[in-house]
Amino acid sequence: MVMYDVIIIGGGPAGLSAAIYATRAGLKTLVLEKKAPGGKLGEIPHLENFPGISEPINGLELAYKMFQQAQKFGAEIKYPEAVVDLELKGKVKKVKTREGEYTALAIIIATGLEKKKALKPGEAKFIGKGVSYCAVCDGPIFRGRNVAVIGNEEKALEESLFLSSIVNRVYLVTDGEEIEAPETLIERVKQNGKIEIVNAELTEIIGEENVSAIKVKDGNQVWQIPVSAVFIVKGDEPKTEIFRKAGLELDRIGFIKVNLNQETNIPGVYAAGDCTGRGLQVVVAAGDGAVAALNANKYVKSIKAKLKSVKKSKGDLFYIEIEPGKRAYHRFKLEGDSMYLISTYTPPEYRGLGLAGRIVDEVIRYAKEMNVRKLIVNCSYVERWIKKNTEKVREFEIIYDIKA
Repeated sequence: MVMYDVIIIGGGPAGLSAAIYATRAGLKTLVLEKKAPGGKLGEIPHLENFPGISEPINGLELAYKMFQQAQKFGAEIKYPEAVVDLELKGKVKKVKTREGEYTALAIIIATGLEKKKALKPGEAKFIGKGVSYCAVCDGPIFRGRNVAVIGNEEKALEESLFLSSIVNRVYLVTDGEEIEAPETLIERVKQNGKIEIVNAELTEIIGEENVSAIKVKDGNQVWQIPVSAVFIVKGDEPKTEIFRKAGLELDRIGFIKVNLNQETNIPGVYAAGDCTGRGLQVVVAAGDGAVAALNANKYVKSIKAKLKSVKKSKGDLFYIEIEPGKRAYHRFKLEGDSMYLISTYTPPEYRGLGLAGRIVDEVIRYAKEMNVRKLIVNCSYVERWIKKNTEKVREFEIIYDIKA
């Protein structure tokens, strides 16, 4: 099993940004994305408020650039690969998917949010062609035109007010539900001359290549409203129950709790982007990802520094104390001017960190101190190590008698 320095769960702006910073810091990095790299960024037709973008850019194009950049620096990105279980509390973290199991010293969670869909006829057909789930992202595209906002909660009212400063007219369709928002906010919407509240159910989104109208129903009455865009604001859902089960602290809504370093309540586990409930913008998610990666890098390197201390027991054993009750070690025996290199062991979850190599290197150094002339190799790992490090054993006579 390959051991990674960091596993990033989620390949949206936060996850890809974290991957870029982690790999540039020299960390062996794996990104697991359940759909496709870019996340919801790929659903944005025009993005113009991301730093460095002088002209509007398609979200999918920006996502692909971030994906390429992360790969360029060495990130391994697997998709579609959904996480189904985690073990986070040990020094080595385990991430299980339907395809396999992966281990790492640090985890960065960047799973974003999932928009609640209205699930109406025509909705899926016109995503990116007039159907949007983000007024801030896509509202300016429809400047001066008529649009509909579908929703009955506070966020729907706020997005209607935002759009009213850009578009010609906003139809706030409550989808047959009572408005649930502070009275002061409801009053602001009612007093806005560019917003019309439509107490009806959305039954269909209509158009040919792009959205041209919506069909609504109130009782037996059915009518069409010409619009160029439909903003579905049914709220966002953080899909984080799997992380609660693994021991992470969530707030009452389900967002992952983090501090300013993007650290969760479990050492070595970080969260970034929309799954933390902060910002909910592409640029904020990217910044969170960078901060998480920078702090994960410090954490991983501090762990590795501790693992580098090779000690000798009173008996014939060199070892690294990884954590209480877990050792990587090499067992040897001295007989006159001969040293038997008997066996090497590293706990499976710690393999891939180079621990065995550091221990054997120390054993060879000790052999030189003890004026050993002959190495009798009983261990297949040591055989491989010697063949890769011939310059370190030139002064010895080497006999291979492999037993383990």
